[in-house]
Amino acid sequence: MLPKGNRIIGPAAAIALVCFFLPWVLVSCGGQPMASFSGWQLAAGGNIQTGFGTQPIEGSPVLFLVLLAAIGCLALVYFGYQRQIVTRTGAYIATGLAGASLLILLAKFSGAQSQATQPGVTVKLQYGLWGTVLANVAIIIGAVLDLREEGSQTGPNREESPPQ
Repeated sequence: MLPKGNRIIGPAAAIALVCFFLPWVLVSCGGQPMASFSGWQLAAGGNIQTGFGTQPIEGSPVLFLVLLAAIGCLALVYFGYQRQIVTRTGAYIATGLAGASLLILLAKFSGAQSQATQPGVTVKLQYGLWGTVLANVAIIIGAVLDLREEGSQTGPNREESPPQ
């Protein structure tokens, strides 16, 4: 049986994985949507069809680490289920992966809405990005639950011994 935290980490990692392919950023001009970009498109770059025709965008390969972290968390849950990894170790690794993902997302998207260089152009963060952020927060919460559960099972006996 999976520890309580892994029952959160697994679905949260699957959600992060799916959200990577959903819209992350919407660019509008004069209130009209011009282009929507998924996490995959932002990471890989290439030619994207926009309201202005086909436009090249430069990819940010560091965003692929967010995808790899979600895959890594799914693998941790699988190995935990197979009893091939200790729950505490898996929880620490999951926390590191999700924390690194959150730091990457914070670095890349903090102030994104103010980065529009032309007047009338707005940048809005979309549900795919927010889903990825929330899923990574849920992974950390699940890992903390695993650590607490593991600590309560292996912790010292808190009862006082009678004086002799």
